[in-house]
This record gives sequence, C-alpha cells and structure tokens, in this order.
Amino acid sequence: MKKIKVGIVFGGKSAEHSVSLMSAKAIWENLDKERYEPVLIYINRAGEWCLTTNTSFDEKAYANENFKSIIPWTAHGAGELDVDIYFPMLHGPNGEDGRIQGLFELAGKPFVGADSFSSQLAMDKIVSKILFARADLKMADYLYFTVNNHEQISELVSKKLSFPVFVKPCSMGSSVGIGKVRDEKELLTAVDLAFSYDNKILIEKAIVMREIEVSIMGNDEVLVSSPGELLPANEFYDYEDKYLKGETKFRIPVRLGEELEAKIKKTAHKAYRCLFLNGYARVDLFLVNGTDDIYINEINTIPGFTTISMFPKLWQAQGITFSQLLDRLIDYGFEYFAKRKENVDEGLGC
Repeated sequence: MKKIKVGIVFGGKSAEHSVSLMSAKAIWENLDKERYEPVLIYINRAGEWCLTTNTSFDEKAYANENFKSIIPWTAHGAGELDVDIYFPMLHGPNGEDGRIQGLFELAGKPFVGADSFSSQLAMDKIVSKILFARADLKMADYLYFTVNNHEQISELVSKKLSFPVFVKPCSMGSSVGIGKVRDEKELLTAVDLAFSYDNKILIEKAIVMREIEVSIMGNDEVLVSSPGELLPANEFYDYEDKYLKGETKFRIPVRLGEELEAKIKKTAHKAYRCLFLNGYARVDLFLVNGTDDIYINEINTIPGFTTISMFPKLWQAQGITFSQLLDRLIDYGFEYFAKRKENVDEGLGC
C-alpha cells in the first residue's frame, strides 16, 4: 500500500517557536511509519522555509539548511514536496491565526485542523469572546484596548474590573505575555509586556475557579472528551511550567459527577460550533468555585502536542493512543478538504 505523505510544518516566526519544535517532535515520533511517510518542513524565526531530513528538532541543528522565502508547489522543486496532506504544528501568530491555513487553501492542498477563517476567529481573544457572548456562553468580565494609554487603562480597570486581573496579548498562545496583577504598578508593567507582543490586549477579571480543559475533534460530527483539570504549581499555568518545569499536576479525567460533566461537554461543544471550527481544538473552561457555573476562557486550534500536553492526554484517557489520534486528525483533514472542494466545484462557495 502506498504510504500517505504527511508534511509536518513546524518552527515558525513566532514567540512559540520552541514549543512548535517539541510538538512536531512528538508527532513525528508517534506517526505510524507503516502508513505514513513524514516530510519535515521547518520555518525559522525569520520566516524562511526549508525541507529537511534532520529529525533532531533542535533549532540550532537547522541553522545551515537550504532556506527559501517560501516552499514552492508548482515551480521547480515541486517534486520534492509531493505531499498528500499538511499537518501544521505552528503555535501562535503566523501559524495558529489562519495565515498558514490560507496559504494551503490558496494552493488547493489538504491540511489538518481548522480552516483559515475559524482559525482567525479562535486566535483573536476579543472577537471570540464577542461570539461566545452571542451564543450566551458565560465569561469572566473583561476589557480590551488597542492603544497603550496608561491613564485610560488604569482608570477603566479600577472602575469596571478591580484587582486582581489578568493581562493578555490578544492573539498569542502558550501563556506567552500573560501576567496576573494585583495593583496599578503591576498593571502598567503587564500592559507594556502584553503590548510588546500584540497591538490589542485583553484585561480580564481574575475569578476564583478550577481550570478545566476539554479536547474536541471532528467536522460535521464531533467527539468531545471527558474533562480534565489543571492544578497549576504557580498562580496560573504559565509558559515556563507548561514547557520547561512541568510542575503542574493534572486530573485526567476529573470526576465531577454526570450532570456537571455533561454541562461542561455541552458548553465546550457549543463554543466549538460558534467559532465554526473543524478538525480539532482544545477548549479551556473555568469552573467557578462554590458553584456549577461554567465559564468559557478560550479555544486553541493548534494546542500543544508534547508528551505532557492536555490535548493528547485527554484522548489517551479514553483509550485513543497518540498514534490513533493522529490517524483520526489526518482523516478529518482529508474529509474536510473533500467537502470544501465539492462546494467550490458546485459553485456553492466556501
């Protein structure tokens, strides 16, 4: 049987470059080599592309590769890149925000995960919250800003939110640029940090809660995992703990009772649908302490795929191995591509 060529795209022009390498390594290690032939496509921090056979997934080891401004599909070299489906594993901007997905769509190539439009919606924390509100999903109170005006930000936060609050770049992942602050001095430092990553920021009221995560995969028909719980070692699940220290504990799955678990899964499913998602995602939720209130936090369309990441762990707890999970995600990618192509061919639009 002819193997399916899977183009794993990793690295990227993003603050989450290092995370991408770890996720891509886990995918490469767990991809069934009897069924698939992985093709490694590395993008460096300058945004330059290369084909590589180096499986170290060490950034320094790729320094002397033959880089191009972009990988060609129809020009010379197309034969080198004769892949059947792309698996983008680019976290954060330029990977999770719809840009790479739009490139695949323009090239008419199948790929794993959410399409360009849905990726943009999910990546933009402000737009996604507006859509969540339209779907009557509960959220923590928040404000957003597009200009770094310290006086205005301090006044509005004090008046409408009060401390403590979380300050977040609008379109980053992996907790990059996020800070929890308790007073005005900390606020302005965190605001400057968040604006260094993005031109829009979100300031969100900190609530006393439990952090719940759910994995979802599918297109027309979707599967929703049982929930898991994060028990952060620090005040929140920050970048350092996610990918370096690994001190946070997990309950996978977490036992909350049938009624509450059903409510969590229904909320996650509704959030997935209201952003028009396909493929797969991890939905991050809050369970407010002392209540059964479920708040939606955000959706990650390319969540971490490291060996300690919640997305694969939640499926493993339900008997789906990492390798089987990759099979399903690739199948969903082909399925969505076929449906999209059928719509275009019939003149129905995308």
